[in-house]
Parts: sequence; structure tokens; C-alpha cells
Amino acid sequence: MLCIIQNLSAITNVYRHVLAHTFLPDMSSDKSTLATESTLLGADAPFPFNDHEMDVILRSSDRTDFYVHTAMLSVASPVFRDLFELAQARGLRLTSPTSSSMKRCVEMAEDRHSLDLFLRWCDTRGSIPLEMTIPDIATVIRLADKFQVEGIASRIAPHLYQFIESEPLSVYAIAACHASFTHDNATWGNALARRAAKQLLMSPMPFQTPNYEFFKTVPAIVMEPLYQYHRACGMSVRENIQKHHISWLSNRSTWPWLSQCTCTTQGRIPQVPDWWRAYLIRLCELLENQPSATTILALNSDDDLMSVITHSCHCTLGNGIICSAKALHDAERFHAGLSKYIQEAVDKIVLDFSKRKMK
Repeated sequence: MLCIIQNLSAITNVYRHVLAHTFLPDMSSDKSTLATESTLLGADAPFPFNDHEMDVILRSSDRTDFYVHTAMLSVASPVFRDLFELAQARGLRLTSPTSSSMKRCVEMAEDRHSLDLFLRWCDTRGSIPLEMTIPDIATVIRLADKFQVEGIASRIAPHLYQFIESEPLSVYAIAACHASFTHDNATWGNALARRAAKQLLMSPMPFQTPNYEFFKTVPAIVMEPLYQYHRACGMSVRENIQKHHISWLSNRSTWPWLSQCTCTTQGRIPQVPDWWRAYLIRLCELLENQPSATTILALNSDDDLMSVITHSCHCTLGNGIICSAKALHDAERFHAGLSKYIQEAVDKIVLDFSKRKMK
């Protein structure tokens, strides 16, 4: 009997040793795991995550220990709750190298910076950073999705608005990933993505891709509605210009001097010089690729569009004013009025997220 007991004891010790060196199964795509053994010392995280009174350690991939409370994270995240329950069921109890008490240690796939950013949004002890970069915001939202922490994405979204003008494509990518397919269930992602998409109308396609790691993982299906929206706006602006250009010519308040222009004319429409035709074609091409009122208002005499006038207007008006000089002067006023027609055409187009659906 003594021999049997000794054998059972030996088997139990072997089992415990194997269990102590076995990682728990992957609980997410980023492979965060609960470790059973701490072989190297971990440095303490900055305040407030250096409080050794907390009952669990989250160890970053670069070996920084974040002391957190199991109950607090379990309430915020069902993923953390399941991880802690699974660890408790297996009886894992590890000694923290930075504390005399026994603590559970969770080995994380995230580095110190990412983990610190994320925990400050879900741990009430942490203060939210006043300044965050686009990659920082993307990291917090990604981890909120990974650990299923409700509310973080919508709370951090306002921080993205400050980047709409400087980095609209990045803002769109982050927001569109959280946009609803339907208008009935519109989220913060829908509104923010539309703002970013409208800002991108000032940029020609193809857009310059941001050099961020998170952007490399954005699915093409998320970007497709943006490209469709941009093209649709361009076509709408072109059609609106072509629809109204005859009325502009006949309105003397728009081009009051045009009847005096003696530059070469062709076609059946009277008082339409060749330079106007060339100008209109170039104008439509420009706005079809950059369908924004800002595009036209930012033009100056050195731009390609304006060079059509300077290179093609050669006559002298009846009052001795050179045609091209008068045209350039009036073009600025014309462009200011044109912005209304551009905006009118763009407002007809809606960024449609339903086209993201896989068939």
C-alpha cells in the first residue's frame, strides 16, 4: 500500500509539473495567454499600475508588470473574466517576482505602451491621456474590440475629429470598421467616416496610403465604399457643371465682358471662345477627381486650370483691357459662385456602407 501511495504521489507531482508548464489555449486572435511560470523578473509599470495590493499581474510582451484588480477587469471585459476563471479552475497560483505575495500572472501579447494606453480607458484608477496619436487611438480601439470592452470605442472616437483635416484616410479607416451596414443602426463610426470621406474629396485618387501598421490590416471591403463615394461625387459635380454652363454664359452678371471677346470661337453656341471650351473641359476633369469646393477656391494663376486662360486669351477688349487679364480677374468671382454648384452636387451623394456586405 505504501508503494502505491508513493507511486500516486510521484504521478501527481509529474502532472503538476506538466500543468505548470502548459499555456492556456488562445482566447483571441492576438494570442494573449495566461502563463503558469515567471522565469524572469518584470519591471513595474508606471502609476497607477504599480500597486502591489492588486490581485493579478498583466505582464506585457516586453516584460513590464501591470498590477490590476481581477474584479474590475472582469466586469469591464468578458474575455478577461473567462481567462481569470479558467486560470482559477486550473489552480494556477504564481509568485510575483516583485511582491512577496502569491499572484496570478497573465502574459500579454501587447507591449508596455499599448497595454498602458488600453488599461487607462478601462481601469478607473488610470487617467486618460490628453494627447493621443492616430496609432494610439487605433491601438485602444483594437484592444477594446479584442477584449470586448463596451463603450471605449465610442468614448475615444471624439479624439479622432482633430485628425480629420490632417489624416482623413486614417480616420476613415478606423471609423468605417465600426460603421453599421444600415442607417437604422448608425453608430459613431458612420458619422465620423462620412466626415472623413467628405474631407477626402479634396484629395485625388488613388489616395496616399498612411505608413501605419494598423492600416495594413484594414480590409479592402471597408475601403471600397469610400472609393465608390468619391467617384460618385466626381460624376455628380461634372454633370452639374455641364448642366449649368450655358446659363452661366448667358448671364451677363457672371461673364459681362464675354460678348466683347474676339478670341477664336467654334461650334453652334454663340459667344463661346475656344479657351472657354478648353477651360470647361479642364475644370470638369479637375473636379471629377477632386470634387470639393475647396479645390476650386484654392486655385491661383499658376495652376494648370488657370493657365488655359493665360495661354489662350489673346484678344483686346473694346475698352483696351487684355482679355486674359479680365478673364483671370473674373474667374475668381466665378469660382466663388461655382462652389455652390459643387456642394449641391456632392450633397446628393451618400456614403453607402451597405455595399460592404459580402455576397
